[in-house]
Amino acid sequence: MDTHWLLVALLFSAASFVQAYSCTYSWNGVNYDASPLANSNSDYHFQIQTTDFWINMCRPLVTQVCGSSSACCQQWDPNSANGHASLGNAGTASFQPPSIPGENGQGFTVQFTGGDKPPGQSNPRTMEIDFICDSGAGVGAPSYAGEQPALHYNFQWRSAYACAAAPPPPPSCAGTSCGVCFANATGQCVWCLDSGSCSSMANFNSSCANWVTKPQFCPAPACSAQATCAGCVGLGGCSWCLDTASCLASPANPSVCPDIVSNVTYCPTGDDKDFKASKVLAGKRMKVV
Repeated sequence: MDTHWLLVALLFSAASFVQAYSCTYSWNGVNYDASPLANSNSDYHFQIQTTDFWINMCRPLVTQVCGSSSACCQQWDPNSANGHASLGNAGTASFQPPSIPGENGQGFTVQFTGGDKPPGQSNPRTMEIDFICDSGAGVGAPSYAGEQPALHYNFQWRSAYACAAAPPPPPSCAGTSCGVCFANATGQCVWCLDSGSCSSMANFNSSCANWVTKPQFCPAPACSAQATCAGCVGLGGCSWCLDTASCLASPANPSVCPDIVSNVTYCPTGDDKDFKASKVLAGKRMKVV
């Protein structure tokens, strides 16, 4: 490869590498996740009089006016090589409790240090963004709130992502038998032998002394005690024999019972004891006269 193009390729590769930072934060028992605010295509841009601001979250700026590691760039003179300054380095992000609480007191503040120093001064610029919980704001956008104290720049950002992160939906842990409990949500549910109930893994090691944590450890169901097809099939691990109107452990031996129901949809209607014989053909039940 030509040396010129190799150099171009290396520079492009270096410019394409972006060091993101964690955007999750927990405070006072509430979890926040601001990562959806990161924009890899463009920065959040706004103008105050003749000064431009670019901000991004969870990553450095896409705009390279203030370098490749800036969290926020301020430009007051686009025609001057010294007409801009980085207000903070993206790698210094520090999440703090909210300075301006929003809905339900929720929100957080992110502080950045390591900005550019003004000529002749020893202190670098710093900045902070007050994220204010506003459930109806969607992503929202940052706004400038002033410079106080000197060289410390303040921004506000009303966003739904400044509200508590929604917890994952709980698993559907239900069932009247150990087998059905695990069939509903394997790996998320456990069976309590003491109470004969299905519970979320979150309750493991709580009030139950004897837990079943894997389906292979489920006790054999008492199929023979079931008197109805629905009760038999719903138990899990059991099948209903149409020929004898009795409940058998699955898998049932076809030589013992040729006509087996393993799905409650195909259970006979009415009194199972009086239903002497049925046949299942092409997925449909037919009563034999």
